[in-house]
Parts: sequence; structure tokens; C-alpha cells
Amino acid sequence: MKKLLALLLCLCMVFCLAACGSQEKILVAEKESAGEGVATTVEDFADYTYTAVDTQAKALMEVDAGTADAAIVDYVMSIGSIGEGTDYADLKVEGEGYSEEEYGIAFRKGSDLTAKVNEIIRELKSSGDLAKIGKTYKLDGILLGDKETDAFKQAETDSDYKYVMDKGELIIGITYFAPMNYENEKGELVGFETEFAKAVCAKLGVTAKFQEISWAAKETELAAKNIDCIWNGMTITEEREQNMSISIPYMQNKQVMVVKAEEK
Repeated sequence: MKKLLALLLCLCMVFCLAACGSQEKILVAEKESAGEGVATTVEDFADYTYTAVDTQAKALMEVDAGTADAAIVDYVMSIGSIGEGTDYADLKVEGEGYSEEEYGIAFRKGSDLTAKVNEIIRELKSSGDLAKIGKTYKLDGILLGDKETDAFKQAETDSDYKYVMDKGELIIGITYFAPMNYENEKGELVGFETEFAKAVCAKLGVTAKFQEISWAAKETELAAKNIDCIWNGMTITEEREQNMSISIPYMQNKQVMVVKAEEK
């Protein structure tokens, strides 16, 4: 009888260990983002079950709530958004990061507005004004210096620049995530991209109008002229360069894994 009980106890322990070992680990990232690319292709995450969410903010919420084990988000979002003194004090960045990338502003394919904005970006860089904006949001350390790019093939038909100047406003497609575009305690739209865009628009002589979009539909919104540009921490890729005109890069980014910090 004792041998039988011992055998049963051993079997229970084996089943318990097997159950613990097979416990599902959930990984989240924003749908159709650079983070999703990392989550679904990097071998480090082969043991995770991936789930797409609507925004990077939602990804952090899932980890904080314990409904996900890890999230892949932009490094820039982790700065000032997680850790001590933030809304996500119990979260931390794990590891060195993945997929280094550069941010750019996307305009319609062949837009002559791209070259105009590039000139202004260079002015803001050389004057130090862009660095001042970056310092406000702790991003000055990852801003890029001036960089030459291939000449843009501009459209042979209507001028995008004239179209925007005639309207007197530049409609900027964004999603909300700190520290790029977000609402402060007073409900005002602030952030690095917000101030950066306003500075460029001031030199263009037009009003910056920010419009929230679905990140998954950004190219469609741009082509349909519902917005005039995508200015929201957008990673420059070869595919996007084929479909849109993209500005000179202005910021270095990477993807990082965010997890719950160990309890002290």
C-alpha cells in the first residue's frame, strides 16, 4: 500500500511539473508594427504565443495587468513610460533590444512637399532647436545628425506643396503614445512629434492639424488625402519607401521587450 501511495505521489509530481513546464507564455505587440515583426520572426520568442493588440499602450497595459508575459514596443516609448515615477512603475526593459531602425515622415508618393520639409528639418537640426525639443522628452540622445538621401522623384502632375499651402494646414496622421504624441493632464496634445511638427509647420507657414488614425490603415488614409503625412515614430523600410516619399531620418530607435519587474 505504501509503495502504491509513493508511486501515485510521484506521478502527481510528474504531472504537476509537466503542467508548469507547458504553461503558455503570451507575447503582445501592436498590429502591423515593427514590434510585431520582431515578435513573429525573432527566434528568442519561438516559445511564446503571439497576440496582436491595437496600440503599443495596450501592449503595456496587458503586461501590467498580467494578461501577457511580455510586450515588444518602441524603445522611445519605454523612455519615461515605464519604471519608477511612471504609470507603469512595475515594468522594465529586458535585454538589449532588437531591430535597430530609423524614423522618418511619410508623404504621398512623389510629393514635392518632402523636399521642402527636409530643408526645414536640416534647419532645425543645425540651429539646435530639434535637440531642445528632444531634450524635453529625454530623446536628445537618439536624435540623428544630418544625412544625405537619394533625390526624390517628384510627381509630374499636381503639386502636393501647393495643395497644402492653399489649404493653410498640414493634416498629420498620428496614433497616441508617449513620448511622441499624447495628452497631458490638461487634455492638451503634447509630445516630441507634436512639437517637432508644429516647428516645421511654423516655418512652412501653415497650421499643424493632428488627426488620429488607425496605424494599420495609414497608407490608405495618406493616399486618399484624408491626411497629408504620417508623422508618428514611423520606421523607414524599403517597402514603405517604394509606396511613399519619406523624409530624411531624424531619430534612431529599436524594439525592446518589456516585462514585469521582479518583486523586491
